[in-house]
Amino acid sequence: MTGHQLFMCFPDHGHVIPTLAVVAELTRRGNRVTYLTGASMAAAVAGAGAEVVTYDSPYQRVRSRAAEDDLLALLSLLLDESEAMLAAAARLPERPDAIAYDISTLHAGRILARATGLPATQLIPIFASNAHYSVLSSTYEGGDAGRLDRELPGWADGMVARIGALARAHGVHEDPAELWWQVQDSNLVALPRSFQYAGDTFDERFTFVGPCIGERRFLAEWEPPGDGLPVALLSFGGVGTTRPELLRTCAQALAGLPWRTVVTLPDGVDPAVLGPLPPTVEPLRRVSHLSVLRHASVAVTHGGLGTIMEALYRGRPVVVVPTTAMDRPVARRIGELGLGRVLDPAGLTAADVAEQVLAVVADSRVRRATAAMSAEIRACGGAARAADVLERLPSRAAA
Repeated sequence: MTGHQLFMCFPDHGHVIPTLAVVAELTRRGNRVTYLTGASMAAAVAGAGAEVVTYDSPYQRVRSRAAEDDLLALLSLLLDESEAMLAAAARLPERPDAIAYDISTLHAGRILARATGLPATQLIPIFASNAHYSVLSSTYEGGDAGRLDRELPGWADGMVARIGALARAHGVHEDPAELWWQVQDSNLVALPRSFQYAGDTFDERFTFVGPCIGERRFLAEWEPPGDGLPVALLSFGGVGTTRPELLRTCAQALAGLPWRTVVTLPDGVDPAVLGPLPPTVEPLRRVSHLSVLRHASVAVTHGGLGTIMEALYRGRPVVVVPTTAMDRPVARRIGELGLGRVLDPAGLTAADVAEQVLAVVADSRVRRATAAMSAEIRACGGAARAADVLERLPSRAAA
């Protein structure tokens, strides 16, 4: 049954891109999709078939490394983002049948769903949380299992007060603490269950669809030149703008190997920061990771789950240099599951990176682990399974 879905996601590549294949699948089936996001992601979203509604994004204006490492600063910024999204949603000309909202701006999605009575699902491109695992605690306190989010320090009281004020402004009078922490009835997780911490504790409210892989026409395809050299992907995402010295160290490491390396550069990073490079190292913008990983033997990354999942989808091992608080749980999981190597960014040298790249591609245990994870990811259902869940939302809510 076709319908009209509203997607809500702040303009971050690592959060928007995992949704695009789902949007494309829904529109292919005849659904109408309206997508609320910042202007920087409008072209990519429109290319997937959605009708785009943009707003002035606080996150896009002030995003910084400090906000990523400071939990309170980041949560406060994302609450500002939710407020801006809700103001834009109030101007939508038509009522959708269901809402799909990104977890990073969960307040906007949850408040809108309650204010309108519409069924909603939460889109989770990171680790999910329940009573057994807290992504916030694990990220910012360093524990493998994490604690219940309710146990976070006293500054959370200020956040709860702000959430309550925002909710009341839109006619929602629920307990703001419940609005924040309560496990939602429908959650789409863009990971395979075995990669999720405490994965076997998540109940039927969580559907682990794995990464949603599809066409990305806004990215260029890449093919090797036919010289027979092993291929590596080096990607630090937006972190490349705040930690260019680590990107340079990794590029220099790979430049010293008899390999071909594709370095994906974010906007705002001058290729010159990588230093002098041989022709075998190609700094590129807006290139498809999936096309590079089709030929690659390894991916070197800061630990963004988008790149990690793309590499594992292709069955490639990863070398992770975690640079922010959000990267550390991902890096720990890679180490625990034997899917690659984790390097400490403090004092990192090009020799360290080169040594671990060579070691990981030669490790038969890592090859077996990544092959098994690739098979699990492909069995998760991806975009088609996610679209099934979203199409069923209105009927489930009416039951």
